[in-house]
Amino acid sequence: MSAFAEVSRAPAREFGNILEIRQMTRLVALPAGIVIALSLAAVPAVAAEGTPTYNEHVGEILLGNCASCHRPNQVAPMSLLSYRDARPWARAIKAKVVSREMPPWFADPRFGTFSNDISLSDEEIETIVAWVDGGAPQGDGPAPVAPDYSAAGWSHPDGLDPDYVIEFPIAWKIDAEGETPNFNLFTPLPFDDVMRVSATEVRPGNYAVTHHITTGLVDLPPGTKLGRGPAWPGGPLVDYVPVDDPDAAPEETTVDADEAVAEDEESAEELEERRRARAGFGPYIPGVGARVVREGQVREVRGDLFDYIIWNLHYQATGKPELARPSIGAWFAKDTDGKYQRTLSLREYTSENEQLVAPPPLTAEERRAANPDRQAGQGLNPLLAPIPPNDPNWTVTGIGAFQNDAVLQSLFLHMHVRGKDVNGREEILLRVPNYAFDWQFEYDLVEPIRVPAGSTVKAIARYDNSRANRLNPAPHKEVYWSEQSWDDMFLANVKYTLEDENTQGEN
Repeated sequence: MSAFAEVSRAPAREFGNILEIRQMTRLVALPAGIVIALSLAAVPAVAAEGTPTYNEHVGEILLGNCASCHRPNQVAPMSLLSYRDARPWARAIKAKVVSREMPPWFADPRFGTFSNDISLSDEEIETIVAWVDGGAPQGDGPAPVAPDYSAAGWSHPDGLDPDYVIEFPIAWKIDAEGETPNFNLFTPLPFDDVMRVSATEVRPGNYAVTHHITTGLVDLPPGTKLGRGPAWPGGPLVDYVPVDDPDAAPEETTVDADEAVAEDEESAEELEERRRARAGFGPYIPGVGARVVREGQVREVRGDLFDYIIWNLHYQATGKPELARPSIGAWFAKDTDGKYQRTLSLREYTSENEQLVAPPPLTAEERRAANPDRQAGQGLNPLLAPIPPNDPNWTVTGIGAFQNDAVLQSLFLHMHVRGKDVNGREEILLRVPNYAFDWQFEYDLVEPIRVPAGSTVKAIARYDNSRANRLNPAPHKEVYWSEQSWDDMFLANVKYTLEDENTQGEN
């Protein structure tokens, strides 16, 4: 049986934005039932003869489902932490919740249950509508108390400020007009041991201009040092790029044959350890805040393996000059014994049903020669064909396979403005009927799913390059795979732990 053998127990059906799981010999048993997980207790039913009030009914809904974004130093345009904050926006709140535009949540409730679901029930929407239509009264009794949030705007669900903060050394200037390419800058990693963390967050410093920030751990190329040079070919001079080191010994400027052989002979475990460690502190993308592991899990930031942080930065003009100074926060793990949280990427496998056959991997020299004028921040696949003009249903399929027994924790999708939905046929873990670039949630499963070795996870993404897509900037053009929002991408992954792995250690 091939690695991607079809196993299905239901007739083919077309869905939207689905991650599905298949295994080589049998289907995975998934939890039954649909339970929407909310972060607050059920709102009491509103008496027919009375108008709901903020203090008794509406405040808890807004604080539990909206205030995590609607607070100072966060992404939303106004605060909703109190009645005084919310009252001027009452009619706007009603319009947004009735249309289900807010709170933003895109998973189909028929498939999967997620612990970070902030969607409103029909009853909660009806309560807000009745409150607004009744004059949005505050009511009697004590007002609900807002959760503890970080005053600085950090997104840890317990309201905690980070134990450790790394700020980018400068505020980056973004011009009012024009295109800023995706580019990489480097800063020294300020510790050289293993940091075990329960959460990390990358904050952009300016939400309006930031398309994304990814961070990773790296060493500088042989024969280079951190110095002053162009941020990208022809770009502004900055102090945080690798430049030639005139003091480097000749043997440090190239990788010699013995070293190349040593790298080839690294064990699979050593290579996996370095791959896992490169992820570092994770990304900032719209809609994602602190990445918090579950109880009994831990992540590592490996200062013992790498010396630098690579910041992949992508900014877009807003029509006025802007500044952005990103920062990284880390929360130390209190219990450092636990399972590692890992990431499985679902690499592109087909494009419009045509199987992609990857060529042999390029050497480092071949990669540099092929891309002399760019610093790509993502592993873009050159085999993907461009989306044709005016095509409303272009598909890309991504597949990842588990080599060991694993436990799925969460699911994630990333596309740009032509991202539409995803189709699938087997067990459905996640369906997002209307993908939204501005809210790229990581969907955290209420009940982790155990999957045996040999299982695969598949995401089949659809793109709408037609005039029917109101966000489409140019339906008459081919769409290439690149970092800019007017181009497009496909990134999908799942977070997981290994069934039989446990870690031990101290910060």
